[in-house]
This record gives sequence, C-alpha cells and structure tokens, in this order.
Amino acid sequence: MKLGATVGIGVVVIGLVAGGLVYAHQQHPTTSITKSSQHTSKQTKSATTKPYPVQVKAGSTEATTLMVVNKKHPLPADYNPYNGGLSPKTNQAKDELISAMKAAGFNVGDTVSGYRAYDYQKTLYDGYVAGQGQAAADSVSARPGYSEHQTGLAFDLRSSTGGLFAEGGSDPDAAQWLQDNAYKYGLIVRYPEDLTTSTGYDHEEWHMRYVGKRAASVITKYHLSLEQYTGNAGGDYNKSKSADIPALEEYSATYKDRLTK
Repeated sequence: MKLGATVGIGVVVIGLVAGGLVYAHQQHPTTSITKSSQHTSKQTKSATTKPYPVQVKAGSTEATTLMVVNKKHPLPADYNPYNGGLSPKTNQAKDELISAMKAAGFNVGDTVSGYRAYDYQKTLYDGYVAGQGQAAADSVSARPGYSEHQTGLAFDLRSSTGGLFAEGGSDPDAAQWLQDNAYKYGLIVRYPEDLTTSTGYDHEEWHMRYVGKRAASVITKYHLSLEQYTGNAGGDYNKSKSADIPALEEYSATYKDRLTK
C-alpha cells in the first residue's frame, strides 16, 4: 500500500531528559510531495483548458463544414456547391432530425427552407427593408451574399401547416427539445436567444445548421455560437466591406485577424 503525500522520511532523535530517554520522530518532506503537487497542477490546468476555438486547416473538409457565413464573412454571388440543394450530410441529418421530432410528438413538417441563391436572398431582404426598414431587416434577414442558407449547410424547419417551426415562442417545449437534442444529428440551433451579440441575428428557433457531430456536441455542451467555436468574428456588419474576410478564405487568415475584424 502506497502512503499519501504527507508521509516523509522519519528520523529518530534520541536525547536525555531528566535521566530518561526521549524519542522524537521528525518528519522531513520528500521530493514526492513536489512531484505530486506538480502533477495536480497539470491536471487542473488540463481540466480547465477549453476545447475552443478550434484550429481548422484551410481547404480541408472541416473548413467547409465549419464555414462561418455571417455579417462579416460573405460568399460569392455565384456560390452554389450542391446544385441548389443541401449537402448530402446536411440532408441526411435533416431527415433523421425530423424523424426523431415526429417520434417525440412534435408538429414538424417534412419540407424545409434550405438552399437560397444570391438573387432569391436579395428579393427576401429587399422585402423586409421595404416593410420594416433596414435596421429591423438586418436583425432578421441577411443581406444578399451574407446568408448562411447559401452554403447548403443550413435549413429552416417548418410546421406541418407550412409556417416556421415554433416561431415566436409558439412551442417552447419543441424549441427546448431542439436545443437539447439537435447535436445528436450533427446539427445546432444556429441563432440562440442569448447569443445574438455574437451571431448578429435575432433568435430563430427553427434555423438549423449542420456542423458535424463532434462540433455540435462541444457547441451544445458549452452553449456556444458557431462564431465562438471557430474563432471567427460575428456581430454586426463592418462599416466597410473592405474589412470583410470572405467565408471561403476565413481559415486562410490568422486567428487574430479573424477574431478582431
């Protein structure tokens, strides 16, 4: 049996006191205490190390899966990687999620709003501006070229009657279920209610984004935005487009530049 770190090397000292023998057992710390303390310190440091922001290799499959398209990271107008649809993995995740939601008793439809071309997004955005003004439109709709829907990695869930799923807090149980379970399918709720400063958009219970199961698990566990997980800047539009970092090049830029622009 190994003794604890407080056990040292015992030294017995014999002395004469009042005509008798006195044994004094002195403790001296050993080097094992120092090693134990160092080991504990390393363990504590390791335990507090955050698994984000992640390091992503430019040009890799992961760089595509974790592409951040937001108000500071636009796409080219002609970007259409999956011929007007969702990526195969996103489509599979979508089908599995909807199946699980139906099994859980939620009123979700089979159809979603998936890929959106640049021109279609322009029509949508212009409509919001005309009806609400640009400031309000920017909080709920992306400007053309800045929409995540153009990646083919995002989709909006719909109810069985065709409206946006759980819109406006109409089904809080369903919204909570999505936040708690979407990661199992490699998906995240892209625009959480309390992370609008990071994402740049109002809360959308229905907007799902495919990031893969590993990333989705970390994002869900630590309650992160995709911006926080990847280290890409979020929030509002830059004052000048010259400060934007194109989404297709964001992982070619240094972390410091991506974070501060």
